[in-house]
Amino acid sequence: MGFFRFRKTIPLGKFFRINVAKTGASVSVGRPGATVNVRKDRVDGTVGIPGSGLSYKERLSNRGCASVLVFALVLAASLAGVVAWAR
Repeated sequence: MGFFRFRKTIPLGKFFRINVAKTGASVSVGRPGATVNVRKDRVDGTVGIPGSGLSYKERLSNRGCASVLVFALVLAASLAGVVAWAR
């Protein structure tokens, strides 16, 4: 039997997004190729090749605590800066 899914992404500038789904909300930081996603219960990191459909996702933490959120934001901002500088 099938089921319905719901997901809405709200962009907040170039590198930040709020994701709202049936199961809860999360914040994504980064750009195509390197993203950190923070939810209330976990933090995930994704690295991939934009446009190819090929990516690797790994759980960075099982706790979505504030210190992990700050670490994720700093890491994503650093990655975005390196990518912007390389262009």
